[in-house]
Amino acid sequence: MEEQLYWKFYEIEKSHWWFVARQRILLDIIQKRIRLPGGSRVLDVGCGTGAVLEELSQHYDTYGTDSSQLAIDLCRERGLQNAYHCTLESFPHRELRFDLVTLLDVIEHIDDDVAILRQAHTFLKPKGCVLVTVPAYQFLWSRHDVVNRHKRRYLRSQVRRVLEESGFRVEMISYFNTFLFPAALVARLAERLFHPEKDTTLDVPAGFLNSLLASLFASERHVLRRTTLPYGLSVVGLARKSG
Repeated sequence: MEEQLYWKFYEIEKSHWWFVARQRILLDIIQKRIRLPGGSRVLDVGCGTGAVLEELSQHYDTYGTDSSQLAIDLCRERGLQNAYHCTLESFPHRELRFDLVTLLDVIEHIDDDVAILRQAHTFLKPKGCVLVTVPAYQFLWSRHDVVNRHKRRYLRSQVRRVLEESGFRVEMISYFNTFLFPAALVARLAERLFHPEKDTTLDVPAGFLNSLLASLFASERHVLRRTTLPYGLSVVGLARKSG
C-alpha cells in the first residue's frame, strides 16, 4: 500500500464512518459470536496504523504485525508497544500461541492468500479462531482497489474455500456493509461513466451525514449476531482451528 495512505488512515480512522462502523461490527463479532474472554491473546496481522489494535488492547492481550515501518511508527504514536515491523515468518515472539488471529482487509493484498492463512493457523492455540475481512465482488473493482494495491476482491464462496484449504473449520461467512450497498453500487457505476479526477472514498462527510452512515452500517452487527447477510461490499469470515 502506498505510504501516504497510512498517513490518511491514521488521520481519519477514528472519525470516518466506514472505519468507525467496521470496528464496531468486528468487536461485536469477537465479543458476541466468538465470546472471547477478556485477557485472551490476540494477534492482528496487517494491523496498519493500529486503530483496531488499540481498541482490542482495551480488552485483550494484543500483538500486531505490519509490513510497513511507517504503519508501526504510527502504532507507536497510539501507544501500542507490541506492534512489530515484520512478517509472520519473522515475528519476534514465535513461541506464542493466540486465541484469535485477525487479518482485516489483508489477504486481498497477498499473492498467495492460502499461504498466509496457513501461517496464521500455526500461531493459534487448539480451537483458536481466525477472523478475516475482504472486499467483495470483482465487478466492483475500482480506482480505490488500484490505489490500495489489491490483488482481488472475493465472493463469499471464495473466502470459504481459502479458509478450508488453510486447515480451518468455517463457523460463519457473511457479506456485510449491506444496507449501503445500493448507494455504493451507483457510485461505482458513476465513477466508470464519468471518471472523476479525485477519489473521494476517504473523505470524511459532514458531521450529520457521517454519523448517519456510521449508524446505518454499524447496525448490521445486530443481524450478524444471529444470521448472515446475502450481499454487501465486504465479506467477513470466522473459522476455528481443530483440536
